[in-house]
Amino acid sequence: MTSWAWCNGQLCAENELRLPVRDEAVLYGASLFESLRCYNGHPFRLEQHLQRLRRWMERLSLFARTRQMVAISTPAVRHAIANLLEANGLLEEDARLRITVTAGSEQVAPSCFILAERINPEQIAKWRTGVAAVLLPEPHGGAGEYPKWGSFAWHIEHLLRAKAHGADEAIWFNRNGCVTESTVSNIFVWDHNQLLTPPVEDGILAGITRQIVIEIAQSLGFQCHEEHIPASLLPSAQGVFLTNSVREIVPVIRLNDEPLEVPPIVTTLQEAYRSLVQQAVAA
Repeated sequence: MTSWAWCNGQLCAENELRLPVRDEAVLYGASLFESLRCYNGHPFRLEQHLQRLRRWMERLSLFARTRQMVAISTPAVRHAIANLLEANGLLEEDARLRITVTAGSEQVAPSCFILAERINPEQIAKWRTGVAAVLLPEPHGGAGEYPKWGSFAWHIEHLLRAKAHGADEAIWFNRNGCVTESTVSNIFVWDHNQLLTPPVEDGILAGITRQIVIEIAQSLGFQCHEEHIPASLLPSAQGVFLTNSVREIVPVIRLNDEPLEVPPIVTTLQEAYRSLVQQAVAA
């Protein structure tokens, strides 16, 4: 069965897509992307993802050509997603979307492409139940919010290292010994009946789901603070969980071979998040 992609304004067979070797995305990893989840054909919080993508396209000089030549208006992207999901038979499925823009170069025009794939129910169930993680030093070493670069080589490398240790994820800590995020997710810690999550200034992705969880927690009356979290706190914390637009809220049930409890707040947040999704889909 042919898998379809949306590239530069039209549907294309995935196996026929090509990027010019002079595109700086190929030469230097100069691309930006957003990944999000679709529920029965509904791309959840699409506008927030596009706003973040546009923000970094505006800030980064590398993407001057992209700003001029690639249209990522919300109506255009919604239209593309609807066509892509229909072509792939995903209008009534849970699906992962990835929207990518490349920088192009003086020789070639930038590209914009969207990929979609089904998320199988077994994987969804595993995320909801929990994953094992290992602590590793982060590869960024920077401070402040960073863009969602297409170059995820270090993320993949650390994910492979985690799997070599029998884990599903790597949780990073910085040079100050404070946790920052995981390879594909933001992190929350439940300790002394309050939620903690690292501040964006620590050099993390300003996650869409991270912000939703903060808002849900506060609306439910939980204390939630953005502050530095020593990695040494995690083994003794009441709970640890990860947030990601595709995976939603994922408890960490094992850290460095030691089991972790899953506190009731995780289930509460999972149910509240799912209720928010259902409301958005129904609307």
